Amino acid sequence: MKIAFYNIQNIFHRHIELVGRYRDENRSRWIAEFETLLTQSERTQKQYDRMRVLSHFLEFDSEGQMPYFTIKNTMGQLRLRKGLDGKMSQASHLSDWEGWAKIDSLPINEIAIRNKAKVIKEVDPDILVVLEVEDRASLVNFNQHFLRSMGNSPYREIVFLGTNDPFGRGIGVMAKDGFDLESIRTHVNDLDGKDKTLFDVDLQEYRFRTSSGNCLDLLCTHFIDKDGHMETFKEGQNRQSEYIARLLARRQRDLSVHQIFMGTLNAPIYSSSIAPIFKENYLRDITKHPNFMGGLDKGKDADYFRLGAYKMGVNIQQRDYLMLSKELFGTVESCGLVRKGMWFKKQPKWDIFGSITSERGAASEHPLLWCQLGV
Repeated sequence: MKIAFYNIQNIFHRHIELVGRYRDENRSRWIAEFETLLTQSERTQKQYDRMRVLSHFLEFDSEGQMPYFTIKNTMGQLRLRKGLDGKMSQASHLSDWEGWAKIDSLPINEIAIRNKAKVIKEVDPDILVVLEVEDRASLVNFNQHFLRSMGNSPYREIVFLGTNDPFGRGIGVMAKDGFDLESIRTHVNDLDGKDKTLFDVDLQEYRFRTSSGNCLDLLCTHFIDKDGHMETFKEGQNRQSEYIARLLARRQRDLSVHQIFMGTLNAPIYSSSIAPIFKENYLRDITKHPNFMGGLDKGKDADYFRLGAYKMGVNIQQRDYLMLSKELFGTVESCGLVRKGMWFKKQPKWDIFGSITSERGAASEHPLLWCQLGV
């Protein structure tokens, strides 16, 4: 039985504010790279292509990123005009309505979509939990058109639940034949001591029954920084972590059910803000298993271990976690992460898919975590 967790960062379209935030974080690096290429006396075709990509990221073609469309009725047909002065094209059938609409999401590059599927198919898990999914229809279409292949059987159970996330990102669960989803529980409405929503996104619980009769409880969460204030974010992480720790402590008493906890906590393992979860000795992080595989870094940093990274030679800061109860941890046959879909912003480098030549083709900023269990 193989279980995987992946923060996929949307499948087909992503909220425009999240795209803008990503651009802001990388703008200085893109400017430096563009200026370096610009000052060269001679450039290769590949370097010219890179400059075109960078000019798009730096919004030299800002009209293409215009978040507004004007909709106008022209001779009985709705017409769509990009921005305020762009050329109009037909949008829909007859309507008397005229006005404008704000576009809140941008399409994800098709190469990136295919790379998301390649990451998943590399592991081919029996049960897959994915974060930051836009809707169930996207998950169904992704399964049908991108995950289905001769070597990979399709997922039969496909479930999506919305969350408290302000950008509409939900959590999806997919399972193959032989893994029956018996129940789902959401904590999206749980309140803290001040009668405010406790979870920034949600804590979701899924109970699976395997064909061999084993019962699995999967818990998944996501800690996000909604307003950019680090201290407020850490306080929220700590409140959510304490709640999860208490919940897991109660579950520890039921030895008939195997427990699995996963999520993007956006903090390294030594962070005090998520310490309550890791103080609970009931759970074991798969990165601590002797069979954990991650694909080593290349170059001078390959044998180095950074504080907060996954392990020696896998030097990316740990933000994503897959943890197992003691009994389940003892059945692990193999485990690891897949980061071939991640673009490296700077050294160290690792093996990536050949189709990824820039950030635009990257599957996600997160690796996929997986474990093979002998139960």
